[in-house]
Amino acid sequence: MPGDGSSHGCLTILQLKGFRMRKLLLVLVATGALAAAVVSTATAATPAVVHLSAPVSGLKYDQKVVHAHAGKIKIVFLNRSPLKHNVNVEIGEKEFGKSATITKGTTTFFVTLKPGKYNFYCSVPGHEDAGMKGTLIVS
Repeated sequence: MPGDGSSHGCLTILQLKGFRMRKLLLVLVATGALAAAVVSTATAATPAVVHLSAPVSGLKYDQKVVHAHAGKIKIVFLNRSPLKHNVNVEIGEKEFGKSATITKGTTTFFVTLKPGKYNFYCSVPGHEDAGMKGTLIVS
């Protein structure tokens, strides 16, 4: 009670300070957890990038085997050739995505893939049969 010489008022002040410290600590922990979640989400949302290219001459890709992590994958195709080329991604006859058909340029497309072995090839008539194909391994 106030004025009776007891320490009741002091305990209340100490308890209040303790409450404020616990509240501050809780806010700091929550802020840290939120920041970690945002970083984790940003990392998870960033697609893997696969670069494929075709040389100036020949019906082939410069890469025969490429690797990526499962999920959203960005495929960047550079065609240095004056011939039309593209990239198609499939397993068997199931197509998962394809690029534009281009000459002397770069094109990009996205696919979302589960772990497995996928085929990539050029769908311009005769190019795949001539050897313009490869394997995309997703882990």
